[in-house]
Amino acid sequence: MNTKTAKKEFVDAIREKKRVKVIFYSQEQKRFLVKVCAPIDYGMSAGLDEGSNAASATESGAERLHFWDFEGQPEGQHAGEHKLSLRADQVRGINVLDEFFDPSELVADGQSSTGRSYS
Repeated sequence: MNTKTAKKEFVDAIREKKRVKVIFYSQEQKRFLVKVCAPIDYGMSAGLDEGSNAASATESGAERLHFWDFEGQPEGQHAGEHKLSLRADQVRGINVLDEFFDPSELVADGQSSTGRSYS
């Protein structure tokens, strides 16, 4: 995947409030997954520690793409968790869909999973 093109598509999808289909390598499941998500944020993250796809201490500060996973995590340790944070190198493809999302329906109080406001 061309990182520069993917970053632009991701940021454009955030601005246009469009859902995306993301293809990524799940380290937990050791295979590629395809999910329909809302793009939330893009940038450097430091010290994420929640979720199976979050950064470990050695990956702190890595460039990451943050999504709202409409399906959420399956039953288990993080059941019901909708935040999906992926390192840029885990993502193999992003397809912007012709489906819109409302950020206020995804997170409480208009705050993203990264703490940024969408107001």
